[in-house]
Amino acid sequence: MKTLLSAPLCLTVLGGLSLLGTPAAAQSVPFSPFAPFNLRVNFQPATAPVPAGFVVDSGQVYGSRGNGYTYGWSGDNTANTRDRDDATTPSQAYDTVIRTQNGGDFTWNLAVPNGYYQVRLVAGDPSFIDSDYLFSVEYYGHVLKGTPTEAQHFVEAVRTVDVADGNLTIRNDSFAVNNKLAFVEVTRKFGVEINFQPASSSPIEIYGILSDNGLAYGSRAHGFTYGWNVDNTTNMVDVSYDVDILGQRHALMQRGGDRVWEIAVPNGVYQVELMAGDPSTLNSAYRIQVEDSVVLSGIPSGYGFVHGSGVVAVTDGRLTVRSAPGAANNKLNLIRIHQQ
Repeated sequence: MKTLLSAPLCLTVLGGLSLLGTPAAAQSVPFSPFAPFNLRVNFQPATAPVPAGFVVDSGQVYGSRGNGYTYGWSGDNTANTRDRDDATTPSQAYDTVIRTQNGGDFTWNLAVPNGYYQVRLVAGDPSFIDSDYLFSVEYYGHVLKGTPTEAQHFVEAVRTVDVADGNLTIRNDSFAVNNKLAFVEVTRKFGVEINFQPASSSPIEIYGILSDNGLAYGSRAHGFTYGWNVDNTTNMVDVSYDVDILGQRHALMQRGGDRVWEIAVPNGVYQVELMAGDPSTLNSAYRIQVEDSVVLSGIPSGYGFVHGSGVVAVTDGRLTVRSAPGAANNKLNLIRIHQQ
């Protein structure tokens, strides 16, 4: 199955139909209940002082660390931890490091609920600059890339990634030279993709996409809460047209009154992407707003799909989607929501 919106975002062509997305990897357990997760891990010898706010990784093989978290290395990496005791480092977190290529190619894993995470990586060594740092996180390559200098011993990067197998993985890129990590910070971000479809249509959760079947706002599977201001089940359509499975399913947003859809989210800033369309007819003028911003606007042509994206702020715990002024026969196929 091909999807229309999935990370990383790019262009897929389906039998002449240009759509956004690449196939999402099949997942046996695509979602976990959303819960905050914020962890700072310092790589250091077990005997070194622990920086405030951090937990310790001293190179042990992956397993329970006895502090409520499970993490560690693909092999015993304890011999590669260092405490430099360099007075010029910004803090103790920068003063301790672990080598990740000395004596083997070591990969680090952290057990987390499946979902989206902001990862901050800091690589470097206060005493040496004989490296070319290059780390990947999950399937995202070159998340951190840089060469230290006498003036700047440390390289850092921040990237949001999605985890589908219960483990956040950091690995050496094949072109890295003498890779080292000082510390990592991992923060869970809200993220979800939802397709609008009748309950009778086949579920697609194995592809990491939840379904909305038109029910009134309430608790749904996997710990999420979302739905419509009124029962909208009779307005969920599957045209069974020979296109992408997501494109042939949609919710009518204006038949029988203006329908408003909401999802419970932590307050914050969100990147939202929408797809509206119907491959069987072009009888619409799509205008959809998220919170106070019109995120999607356009007249369908060709195969009948319009895409839109925008950044919105949520301050009341619910992200709200509704028809914008000027809309006619609005339809909504898919929404993708990522906390920034």
